[in-house]
Amino acid sequence: MTDAIDYIQSIDDLLDSFLEFDALGQRTEAKQAALAIVDAVSAFDAKVAWTRRNLDRLPLNRNGRIRHEIYQGIVFPVLKAEFDRGNAEASYLLGKYWQNLIENRASYMLMGEPSARCFFRLAFQFEPSSERYQRAYLNALVTGLQYTFHEWPTGILIDYSNLQDGLRQLKEEFDLVQSLDTGGKFAADLVEWIEATKQFEERLAKRQ
Repeated sequence: MTDAIDYIQSIDDLLDSFLEFDALGQRTEAKQAALAIVDAVSAFDAKVAWTRRNLDRLPLNRNGRIRHEIYQGIVFPVLKAEFDRGNAEASYLLGKYWQNLIENRASYMLMGEPSARCFFRLAFQFEPSSERYQRAYLNALVTGLQYTFHEWPTGILIDYSNLQDGLRQLKEEFDLVQSLDTGGKFAADLVEWIEATKQFEERLAKRQ
């Protein structure tokens, strides 16, 4: 028992060092500390325990990523294993740390190259009673719609090679947002997007 406690304390000390170096902007030292953590947490069970205990403590950089050595060496193997078992939280966390996932092409391809929204959707489908998963999925949908309409009134960014299918999918997203946005946070945006889509369809009809 004493050896186990000493081991945990040693790992915690390494994390504290990493967090301190990272906060001070000491990049070389932070990288060395991150690599030391990965070396120390080698067994899969240890990776699971470490991830559950410490993931929320890891700071995000300006690109929305945690330290990539720690993600790749410890966090990703845990999340993938739990995701493969249909774990909702793993799905959510893969979406939350999606910027880390796409940084490593091999890992991204291994997961099937999904979007962050896909992971949030799966998490919500696994546990539809979770407000956190619902909110994450809703925000991802809204972010996508904001991009789709960010050039309006010039146009709407959908697949112009198959407009009818693109418009159908767009309207399905409107319905999803409406069903998920129980508090009406995005109600005004939704009204604007629906109206813009109607105007867009009228333009198309006039060209035909």
